[in-house]
Amino acid sequence: MAILTYVYVFAVLFIADSMQATYLPCKSGPVPASVSIVGCSSVPCNLVRGTNVEGRINFKAVSSTKSLRPVVDVELGAIHTPYPLPEQNACRNLVSGQCPLQKGDSATYLLKMPVEKSYPKVALTIQLSLVDENNNAEVCFRIPAKVVD
Repeated sequence: MAILTYVYVFAVLFIADSMQATYLPCKSGPVPASVSIVGCSSVPCNLVRGTNVEGRINFKAVSSTKSLRPVVDVELGAIHTPYPLPEQNACRNLVSGQCPLQKGDSATYLLKMPVEKSYPKVALTIQLSLVDENNNAEVCFRIPAKVVD
């Protein structure tokens, strides 16, 4: 009986560890169905200088929208800084679904975020929202991260 208990506890811990989230919910706003960041299986994610962070964000539209725009906020301690992504039309980076989206439609956004070599090696939190034409968030999440070599 003790062996079965041990196997059960080990299995539960193994499954829980493998399902660690790579993101946190925003203080307000709809959460994604899932977030997958290449090379990141647990937080904080390592952002390697001189590379691009890539990820897939699966979400359901909370309202009908004609357009989507990424809004990125980088938090360094108490300092918040906007970080404009190179592609400001998020509809162009949908790998499933397409704009216009109807309420309840599923879509997948392909995140491509450059990490410049000149960035300092710091711990930070990145908040990404995809907002509609009325600046309402369709999805929002936070990624604790570290800039590394």
